Amino acid sequence: MVNPHDAARELEWTGGEYMLRWLDQAPDTSITPFGAAYAVMTPDLPDVNFLNMVHRLLPEDIDQVPRIVAHYADAGIQPWLEVMPAPGFDDLAAALAEAGGRQVGFLAMSERDLPAPPAGPLPPGVTVEVVGSDFDDFARVLPVGHGVPADYLEDAIRRTRQRAGVVGARHYLARIDGVPAAAAALFVLPPVAYLASASTLEPYRQRGCQTALIRRRLADGAAAGCSRAAAITDWGSQSHANIARAGFHGAYTKAVWRLGVTS
Repeated sequence: MVNPHDAARELEWTGGEYMLRWLDQAPDTSITPFGAAYAVMTPDLPDVNFLNMVHRLLPEDIDQVPRIVAHYADAGIQPWLEVMPAPGFDDLAAALAEAGGRQVGFLAMSERDLPAPPAGPLPPGVTVEVVGSDFDDFARVLPVGHGVPADYLEDAIRRTRQRAGVVGARHYLARIDGVPAAAAALFVLPPVAYLASASTLEPYRQRGCQTALIRRRLADGAAAGCSRAAAITDWGSQSHANIARAGFHGAYTKAVWRLGVTS
């Protein structure tokens, strides 16, 4: 029988690998190792969580907490941490609290076995394509669908273009009657196919785009030799509901912490 902690770590490491490969391409972002953990920092955008995030911090690296705190404090940044369940979590949580951190939310990691059952026909008018060298529509749709404020949109589009260089990633665009409507990414690191990111433009929501994108990514992940699929979502969100309908079940819940928050 597979140890549940080992199975969870495999999913966690795959999701983290996608983010680290993507953000490593940004010239204004640094990634610094602390034991097995990696601290992502973007001084010009200190209030954007995924650009100032600590990945893969586990209880065995609890001695790294003071160094991580100092690393961000020197830059005047209050970083986020996504902490997965693991033996010794209580000790790690106590160390983070002592360092001025507090829990600010939850994320749901979900998984399912592959291959998935054959999917039915696509919703009316919906098509799904793999994005090739023309990244323009994908780079615009993904951040706009996520509701990125206008002041930050051009920067978000620039960063989304950097996803094109992530080894192991595939990118998809859903259209409705030929019009770009939704975008999604898949990161293949066998045995895990990680459904990495997805959004839909507001006028095209509730039209089946995400259902179509999930089905396509599950099929492509299985074809690439993966036996498990995983996705991380905000707990109770529409994305959480979408993947539940696609046969995913809860793998574990991550605690989201932030250091240096006083109110």
